[in-house]
Amino acid sequence: MTKVMATGVFDILHLGHIDYLKQSRALGEELIVVVATDLNAQKSGKKLVFSENARREMVSNLKMVDEAVVGNHGDIFRTVEILKPDIITLGFDQRFDEKQIEDECAKRNIHVKVVRCKRFESQDPVGTRMIKKRIIELEGIRA
Repeated sequence: MTKVMATGVFDILHLGHIDYLKQSRALGEELIVVVATDLNAQKSGKKLVFSENARREMVSNLKMVDEAVVGNHGDIFRTVEILKPDIITLGFDQRFDEKQIEDECAKRNIHVKVVRCKRFESQDPVGTRMIKKRIIELEGIRA
């Protein structure tokens, strides 16, 4: 059975997230989603709406997801060591290098394939920043 691990912040769920998780699920029989900790997301400059536990709960209730966990806020590869996926998927815009992930995993005796998923195209706002901007426009709020 091929175990796929998808990662992300998943703060405001949108169609881009759904497409990313569908692409991830299509690569294996089991999909485990690792939700970024609040601390890691904030270190990346994210201003979160939902807590890590709320984000994990939302993702865990999507039908294509078998399990959702909150990642490790120190060593992000610790979660990979625990879950032992066959494949790690990255969203099209995630700032990780596939080769670096594979190399770091190999150092830890974890042999994974890293796959970058394709961008989701839509007429609707896709992406948390775009959704926040659209809400501000609709509500007439000045940022």
